[in-house]
Amino acid sequence: MKAYILKNFKELPILSDVEKPKATPGRVVVRVVAAGVCYRDHLAWQGFQKVKLPTTPGHEFAGVVEEVGEGVTEFKPGDAVAGMIFEFCGECEYCRTGREYLCRSRRVYGEDLPGAFAEYISVDRKSLVKIPPGVPFEAASYAACVLSTIVRAVKKMGVAPDRQILVTGAGGGVGIHAVQVAKAYGARVVAVTSPAKAEFVSKYADHVVTNRAFSEEVKKLGGADGAIEAVGGPTLEQTLRALNWGAKVALIGNVDPQPTPVALGLLILKEIEILPVLQGSKRDLDEALQLLATGAVKPVYTVHGFSELPRLLEETPRASHLGRRVVKIGN
Repeated sequence: MKAYILKNFKELPILSDVEKPKATPGRVVVRVVAAGVCYRDHLAWQGFQKVKLPTTPGHEFAGVVEEVGEGVTEFKPGDAVAGMIFEFCGECEYCRTGREYLCRSRRVYGEDLPGAFAEYISVDRKSLVKIPPGVPFEAASYAACVLSTIVRAVKKMGVAPDRQILVTGAGGGVGIHAVQVAKAYGARVVAVTSPAKAEFVSKYADHVVTNRAFSEEVKKLGGADGAIEAVGGPTLEQTLRALNWGAKVALIGNVDPQPTPVALGLLILKEIEILPVLQGSKRDLDEALQLLATGAVKPVYTVHGFSELPRLLEETPRASHLGRRVVKIGN
C-alpha cells in the first residue's frame, strides 16, 4: 500500500510503498477514505511532539472497515467508521470513568503508532465509532480531534442559552466549528477572526470582532460569560480582559508552543477559571457525529489530493484557508 513515511523531523514525509497491516486480535484494518490535516501534525513534524521515528504521520481519519481481527464483533467489513486520535487501555480508572484521553497507556496515531496518511491503518476496536448516515467521511475524519474536543469544552464550561460565549480564531478549523457547537448548545457567540474571514464567519456567529485588541469591543457587546480559546498565547490576555466576572475559559489552542505570560490579577480579581481541554472522550465523539448528522453543525472544510499532503503540512502555520483541510485518500 501507499503511505507517507516521516524519517526525520523537519524533513517532509515521503510517499512510499509499505506492507499493508493485518487484522490481528482485537484490531480492525480500516481503508482510509479521508484524513484531516491538523496543526498538531505540523508540530509533530517539527519535533515538538514525542514522535517515534520513522512513522506514518496523521491522527485524524475516517474510512471503511476492510478486515476485522479475532474477537471483534461490533464491526464488520463495509462499516463506515471514524477513529479517535489515540488508543487507550479501557481498564484504568480514567478509562472506566469515561476519561480515556487521560489514560496513561494512551498512544497517539502518527506519533506512537503508524498514522492515517496511508491507504490503510490498523486500529484498536475500542478507538472506532460508526459514522451515522448522511455524515461525509471528510467531516467525520476530524470529528474526534476537533468536534469531540469542542463538545467536551462546552459541557465543561456549562454553556447554556442565557450565556454569551467568545470564540477566538473563529475562522480556523477549530474555531468555526466551536462557534457552531456553542450555538447548538443555545449560546450567543461573539467570534474573533481576521478581517478577511469576517464575512464568512458572520454566517455562523451572532457578532464578529476583527480587532487584534478585541476586549473593549467585546465588552461593549456585554462581555463574555465564557470563552473557547482556540488560539492560545497570542490572544489569551485579550480574552481574559473581555470576560465577565466568574467566567470560564476552555483552553484548547496552543498555536505557539512556548510559555505564555498570564495576567494573574485578571484571574484573581474576576475569579476567572481556566479549564484546559486536552481532547474529547468516545462519548463526546458520538455526540459530535450526531451534531453533524442532524445538521446542527455544518462542517466547514476544503478537500485536497493525497499528493498535496507535504505542501499542506509545510504551509500550516501561514495558511489562510477557511475551516479544516482534509486529504482524500480513497473512495
